[in-house]
Amino acid sequence: MRNYLLILAFLICQAFSALATHQRAGEITYRHLYGLTYEVTILTYTFAPSPADRPELLIDWGDGTSDILPRSVRIDLPNDLRRNEYVGQHTYSAPDVYIISLEDPNRNYGIINIPNSVNVPLYIESELVINPFLGPNNSPILSIPPIDNGCVFIPFIHNPGAYDQDGDSLSYRLVACRGAGGQVIPGYTLPPATTSITLDPVTGDLLWDAPPFQGEFNIAILIEEWRSGVKVGSVLRDMQVTIAACNQQPPEIKAINDTCVDAGSLLTIPVTATDPDGDWLMLSASGAPLSLPVSPAQFDTVYGFGSITYPFTWQTQCAHVKLQPYTVYFRVQD
Repeated sequence: MRNYLLILAFLICQAFSALATHQRAGEITYRHLYGLTYEVTILTYTFAPSPADRPELLIDWGDGTSDILPRSVRIDLPNDLRRNEYVGQHTYSAPDVYIISLEDPNRNYGIINIPNSVNVPLYIESELVINPFLGPNNSPILSIPPIDNGCVFIPFIHNPGAYDQDGDSLSYRLVACRGAGGQVIPGYTLPPATTSITLDPVTGDLLWDAPPFQGEFNIAILIEEWRSGVKVGSVLRDMQVTIAACNQQPPEIKAINDTCVDAGSLLTIPVTATDPDGDWLMLSASGAPLSLPVSPAQFDTVYGFGSITYPFTWQTQCAHVKLQPYTVYFRVQD
């Protein structure tokens, strides 16, 4: 399977222990409810056949307390993937900076750039800043899953699809994956590349040019949010990319220009995806405009052979006006 991502902006279990080898990727997000009370969601992707399934997880709230969160969502996906969500609420005692974290044994077996990965815990965290002078804060929402696929010797592009419902600015950094005690994993390295692997600090585009061999690799992306030049929070995404040998050419999406639209106008943009091999295609979209509570944009997941054209439509309203541009991510898979 090959993926092509286009961004549009608007102004084992083998002979190993049954207690191990299942965590593949994850992140923690939060939203403000009222006062000093927040709702936190842990998202993980695991190796579904593993007996080390987690119906609950222990979360550290960052204030010296912890709780066990029950799983609220479990979805089994193709390729032995399981998507899990754990949701809980917590009330803090005072304004401060808190590191909300999860450490869970263990990662799946055979991650190329994590030595002895089957014995290394997954560690993820998010920073929550409670500051009455800055106002309530919600973490960025990451609309594209932390599991992806690529091909040997073909440039790989990924974007977390992050947007901030408070209108805060976002920045992106590549950091080392972490393990026991939240420390950098000994021997961890970025995945090997024939040329380079880089992350655009403004757009969040991860460009891996290009994977030289097959396997599973993990990468950590730190997404920080800023308000009036002050850091107000962050989310650490630990993601997994599976690289395979491919004998086909990747699909393409017709380039679309950024645009500015007057509030109250109907925006309609045709999106076209093609495949040089004439393969079966799946075209989808994600991003903030599609998740708005009032008059969200519309774009269905569509399928077809060789070529697909489908309209992105958005009936904008005055309530949608904000300083930061909206970003929509179109993705085609063959």
